Amino acid sequence: MGEMLRVALVDDEPLSLNYLSEILKNCPVVELCGCYRNGREAVAGLATAPVDLLFLDIQMPGMDGFEVVKRIQSDTMPLVVFATAYDKYAVQAFELYAVDYVLKPFEPSRIELAVSRALQRRQSGSQQLGGEVESSFPEPDDSSSKGAALRAIDSSRENANPGSAWGGLSADDIGRLPIKDGGQTLLLEYSSIDWVDAAGDYMCVHAGGETHILRSTMKELIGRLPPNFLRIHRSTIINADRIARVEGLPKGEAMLFTTSGSALKVSRKFKQAVRHLLS
Repeated sequence: MGEMLRVALVDDEPLSLNYLSEILKNCPVVELCGCYRNGREAVAGLATAPVDLLFLDIQMPGMDGFEVVKRIQSDTMPLVVFATAYDKYAVQAFELYAVDYVLKPFEPSRIELAVSRALQRRQSGSQQLGGEVESSFPEPDDSSSKGAALRAIDSSRENANPGSAWGGLSADDIGRLPIKDGGQTLLLEYSSIDWVDAAGDYMCVHAGGETHILRSTMKELIGRLPPNFLRIHRSTIINADRIARVEGLPKGEAMLFTTSGSALKVSRKFKQAVRHLLS
């Protein structure tokens, strides 16, 4: 058997959840590991049972799909396919580097194509990109409105400027962190940032109780931030001015608690960065 994808579903509509579940059970590369009825269930469940791929509804009561993405711990962040009844969120979804965006009512061939794209993304992320992974699933009907919308979205992604996250500005020059949000660029004061964690192909910048999404690599971002920002984990950066206390953990690890109440683990590899706080 070839590579398998552990998959979970999040949808507050039972009929959609059941139908999508049945489609995926017939997909030979999928191991269905969980079905969640709302965002809070999903965040809690994925923290203890991470998966490779998440089919995620957007409009849900209490916590929508975008908030779910922000709340998932970076260490357990799966690939994401947004599955929704509304096409108006597509651009925002792909700005989060979603693997795909499928519209209700679901078509089995369209779901299988999303799975194929997820496999391709996973393989290209774990090895140098060679040829494209050949898909045995048909593309969406070119004559359908859904197919037209998806082609337009794919085209905008292919033509996007990879450096657009910085809005053409230098963080070093202006002393702030530029974060592109639609047609605007937010200039975020470094001093307002609590911590940052990597989630797939983007960074979640936590500041003042809000989370801002930034397209950037960890290496690029840590090179732009002031020296009071410490890398404490392969996927986490913290503003040292926001550290309230530090607690030692077994196996050479530690836990940082921020002034805003967040608890962040310090891995053994990066413990030296906060060693002076423990002495």
